[in-house]
Amino acid sequence: MMKVQKKRLDLCAKDGKYFEKLFKEKVLSNNLKWKEATKEEDWYKHIDCYVNGYGVDVKGNRHLETIWLEHTNVNGNKGWLRGDAYYIAMFIMELNCFSIYKRYDLLNYVNKNTKGESNNTLEYLKFYTRRKWGKKDKVVKVKYDYIKHLELKKL
Repeated sequence: MMKVQKKRLDLCAKDGKYFEKLFKEKVLSNNLKWKEATKEEDWYKHIDCYVNGYGVDVKGNRHLETIWLEHTNVNGNKGWLRGDAYYIAMFIMELNCFSIYKRYDLLNYVNKNTKGESNNTLEYLKFYTRRKWGKKDKVVKVKYDYIKHLELKKL
């Protein structure tokens, strides 16, 4: 079974905290109300914070040609697309801003447009799985152009 190295996990956690802090700064500079979610809300509901009372899951380090949308997590539980956040805020590196979506719109897009499964990371609009390594996750690779019509705003 393939294991994720501690170094990689630490880097992901550090990146996550950086983008959550950046999102908080952008929210507050736009005179919106921001409140941090509890650890339990983060872990089980996929909510990092609340903006004007709405749950938001913050994603960092996304690229125009590579945006991964998590349907099912590595343990086989609901991924963030099926979490409880109302909004998803993705930082798109090339745009240097957060792209804001309703989580439900992204989930519907995946449900309607994903065809089949693959274990090839180069394929778009297929459920990428790592079943052969004992993982239970299902993620879908899309391009920004595929989902930009769902974007509510940039922040």
